[in-house]
Amino acid sequence: MLKKSLSQHLIKDKNILRKIVRLSGIGKEDTVVEIGPGQGDLTRCLAEKAGFVYAVELDRTFKGHLDAVEETYGNVKILFKDFLGTSLSQFKSDRKIKIVANIPYKITAPIMFKIIAERASIESAHLTVQREIAESVVSKPYRRTYGAMSVNLQLLSEVKLLFILKPTVFIPPPKVDSALLSIIFKEDEAAIDEKLLEFVRLCFQHKRKYMKNSIIKHYEMDVIDALYRFMGFTGSIRAEEIEPQRFKEMYAFLESKRGDLFPE
Repeated sequence: MLKKSLSQHLIKDKNILRKIVRLSGIGKEDTVVEIGPGQGDLTRCLAEKAGFVYAVELDRTFKGHLDAVEETYGNVKILFKDFLGTSLSQFKSDRKIKIVANIPYKITAPIMFKIIAERASIESAHLTVQREIAESVVSKPYRRTYGAMSVNLQLLSEVKLLFILKPTVFIPPPKVDSALLSIIFKEDEAAIDEKLLEFVRLCFQHKRKYMKNSIIKHYEMDVIDALYRFMGFTGSIRAEEIEPQRFKEMYAFLESKRGDLFPE
């Protein structure tokens, strides 16, 4: 029995599952972490292609299904625990891990934040998410879907919406379309300053208003005026009008003026 409280929607179509694995670029040299394997349908497809698969499942009612998968495949380890409380560094060896998952939609944001926070251990993540979430992540400036998550993930990674999944693909069918989202982290951005990511979130706190209404809580007006002159901004600019790389320029300028952006 699937639990509505855990937002469980399973994919049983093997053609779709194999397509997800193929587009994830999984090979025998890869260690894969799967979030919420459910009855193990995607796990089986991953095991056929990957070097090793760690499947992290919170719901122990799937134990019978998942024990059978573990017994069938010598390269699968089932872990009954909360993914959000699981350190991903333990799965990394000489290579970074790849995450592939049909994730519970109710905890999409916490999962995304965790993946960003632990990106030092992650090469890529391929996730089925609600279509609107995927469209937001890959969104460009001047669109209502463009926000802090869009900017931060585009700064840190190459993001793509790979294909749309209709509700009929899932059991039970969700009420919205879904999409396979590809996140491939950039090696040269792995050590990006965490405070830059916080700064981006600050800028979008009041995304429908002028950006200065958000950052004035942290900066004197003369510093903001200097920033706007440096960046060539008008006073009416909104965060949703700014390209991701320009947030890096803003942050660097403000750091040079103030030192620590978020002091202890």
